[in-house]
Amino acid sequence: MKTILSFFLLSVLFVACNDLDLIPVGSITGSNILKTDNDAIALTNGIYVIHASMSPRIAYMTDLAADATQSGEAVLSESGALLGIYTYGPGNGHVLSIWTFIYQGISTANSVIDRLDASTAVSEPLKTRLIGEAKFHRALFYYYAVQFWGDVPLILHPTEGQGGVRTKVDEVYRQIVEDLTDAAKPEVLPVSYPEKEKGRVTNGAAYALLAKTYLVWTQTSAGAPSDGYNKAVEAAEKVKGYELQEDFLENWSTVNRDGKENIFSAHHAITGNNHLCHCAFSNGFTNATPHLVVSNISFYHQFDDRDQRKAATYAKRLWDETKGDYFEFTLPRFQKYIDPLHLQTIVKTMDVDRTILRYSDVLLTKAEAINERDHGPSADNSAAYQAINQVRRRAFNREPDPSAFDLKGLNYEQFREAVRKERFFEFTYEQQRWLDLVRWKILVKTVKAVPGKEKIELKHYRFPIPQSQRDINPEGLWQNWGYDGYDEVKTGSNPYVGFE
Repeated sequence: MKTILSFFLLSVLFVACNDLDLIPVGSITGSNILKTDNDAIALTNGIYVIHASMSPRIAYMTDLAADATQSGEAVLSESGALLGIYTYGPGNGHVLSIWTFIYQGISTANSVIDRLDASTAVSEPLKTRLIGEAKFHRALFYYYAVQFWGDVPLILHPTEGQGGVRTKVDEVYRQIVEDLTDAAKPEVLPVSYPEKEKGRVTNGAAYALLAKTYLVWTQTSAGAPSDGYNKAVEAAEKVKGYELQEDFLENWSTVNRDGKENIFSAHHAITGNNHLCHCAFSNGFTNATPHLVVSNISFYHQFDDRDQRKAATYAKRLWDETKGDYFEFTLPRFQKYIDPLHLQTIVKTMDVDRTILRYSDVLLTKAEAINERDHGPSADNSAAYQAINQVRRRAFNREPDPSAFDLKGLNYEQFREAVRKERFFEFTYEQQRWLDLVRWKILVKTVKAVPGKEKIELKHYRFPIPQSQRDINPEGLWQNWGYDGYDEVKTGSNPYVGFE
């Protein structure tokens, strides 16, 4: 995987879903025909780089716009800080940036799929595998897009996109499922790779994202398959070759990249520039708030002191080698992206990989889907309990008897609440919280209870379509409900009736 980031990506800015062609410089020239296996690999590598490019901004939409994270930055016009206090609009630069990266990624994946499909020079089975990788990436980009904005243009070929029209969410989800189902076939993506290629998309990554997609789709749309929860369980059970890391914090160690729990990450091993690191520790050893920090100390205190995730998620104090003593923070820093081996230079190196899929996510997805499917776990030894308790036993594995922390005897509502709490403990500052609160339809209720975040409204269940894109394509890209310029004929008077 390290070779992926050794290519420099030539970025072409997205304009109104136009066809995009992102080509690693020096890899393909002339007519851009894929002449060798190396050409094909280089073109596919460009998609991976886009995931890394998204790292600085995506946390503002998925963490800061949720309950447990606040910004310590100055509140400037259309800045990232506005996402945390819900005063952003269609001109927000962070929202535009993620829209741009997502459609750059989609366009690059489309180019890989079509060019490889037409190529007679690329060898098999490499050709099939790379198409599978590209389909996974395209599905992942659409997985984000459909949750951020709802109806989005569904672009499947590099020759399409001019004047693209927003496509209904169910059609987008069907395409995500089709891409992941194709990619997950055993003859397409491998279960694992040799050491030098670790980090590429695996069969397990396709199944993991497929499980999450079925769960989200079924929870949020009446047009989802009637057996969506069962399909989520089936996909989760097909994720093979991964296990939980005994030391939770090792998942973000720079010496444990692509560890046994990691399913898919945005790699920063060579390029660095994972701004999540800078955001978590931008002010160093001071109590001045960094760019992103816990909303208030109550979130830290929600963790059981015996749960190893508490110290791995939040740094309440850190060793300052320049002073030869510990520094105690008033508000804990987000530990996951603070590299303890490079505390003095983390704001410069920023090379901790951004986790996108971990095996614990598969287990909790399975537990949640079973509970929703069966309307409660059938017995204390059921698959739902086995999945969630596996995550909890790892959390408490430093205790003499981790099984003492097992959940049991819960009804449907109690188990649902237990899964939701477990996801908070497990995935804080991992770009999941806003997505979770939205699919559970409790975003406004949950966030409004946090001081400083009271301005959240029902419209914030979606982000606005970037105004610069609407200026180019106003008919195809109508605005989401509640934001400046929305049209009730197209959005309805309130699409969030019954949401909390």
